Amino acid sequence: MRVAFVSDTHFGYPRFEADASVQGRAAILDAASRADVLVLGGDIFDSRIPKLETILEVAVVLQEARKIMQAKAADGGSVGAEAPFPFILGIHGTHERRAKDALNPISMLAQMGLMEDLHNKTVVVESRGEKASAGGGGKTERLAFSGMGGIPDDLVHEALGRLSCKPEAGAVNFFIFHQTMREFIPVPLDSLASVEDLPPGYDWYLCGHIHARREMMGGKLLLPGSTVMTQMKDEEKNAKGYYVVDTQAAPESRSAFVPISTRPFEVSELKFEDAKPSAVRAEVEKELERLLAKAWKDKPILKIKLSGKLMGGAGDLDLAALENDSRAFVSVDNQLEGANLAAELEALKLERMGRATPLELGMAMLREQAGRAGIKPERAQELFEKYSKEE
Repeated sequence: MRVAFVSDTHFGYPRFEADASVQGRAAILDAASRADVLVLGGDIFDSRIPKLETILEVAVVLQEARKIMQAKAADGGSVGAEAPFPFILGIHGTHERRAKDALNPISMLAQMGLMEDLHNKTVVVESRGEKASAGGGGKTERLAFSGMGGIPDDLVHEALGRLSCKPEAGAVNFFIFHQTMREFIPVPLDSLASVEDLPPGYDWYLCGHIHARREMMGGKLLLPGSTVMTQMKDEEKNAKGYYVVDTQAAPESRSAFVPISTRPFEVSELKFEDAKPSAVRAEVEKELERLLAKAWKDKPILKIKLSGKLMGGAGDLDLAALENDSRAFVSVDNQLEGANLAAELEALKLERMGRATPLELGMAMLREQAGRAGIKPERAQELFEKYSKEE
């Protein structure tokens, strides 16, 4: 059987909402056309309480995916053992996570009959092939899918120890999760869980949350990355898409990354030494014109990184106006030593926001204070959701 894994589509992402829509839709529908089972790895929505229009958009996409998969099954495809057909499975991500008893967007889609929620659950799917589905004696293959939705980093160890889902004997087992693990970040943190803490006994581990594609554990752990750019990091220049696992293929070709078409993104770096602000601005403008002169298939996303040093006492360097160019989405990453304090503070703010959303930062602070006051993390989450408001 073929399993497609799509993650982090971020439908409703404000900055590039059209891209999230077009690229997320393309990934899901293309995956449905190639696979017997479609798995969604969390952060399908960008918000824990999406707009009604965004919910409808995703619901329509999943309905179309179901039709594509049903059409294939009509020719003698998969039949289900314990799950409703067709097989669209998924977990919630960190952007969709809500308090324990509150309905999150993924659970809502499951209650609408559009998919199956895998959080702390194991779903078994069987394929008997064309002959078996027609009453013949074709070979039966069993796939089992277990999941753990996005969990606050400081609670992952506890959550992994309390999971009730487990591998199924005689099946090809998949564990789907949505987390930052120690091995995923440049500077490992002891407070984070490790891939070594993942539950044993699974043949494949499929992970969302990380926005750049990676393969680990000898290819058993697959991270497809996001289908839309949200952080403008250099690594997002690489192709975006999803994974397909073919359980019947030869070992060396059982997993394949399938790219999708995305908005062009280019990163350029300029280095300076004891430069005047006027000279820096002139060079940035020149570089921007050089980039815009290329034959882009669509309005590009351009990031210009500045490094080095400004001339001592040279004054402020204000490049904000350059980011308002209508010909491209422009971002100037000012890492120059001696730049004005406002620019340095903005760079620090953007770096921090790139690692976590404001809601995640607020939730982390509340959990820390709640722990000191003897309040359980679950109760802290409930209070946070009750008194916070998403625009």
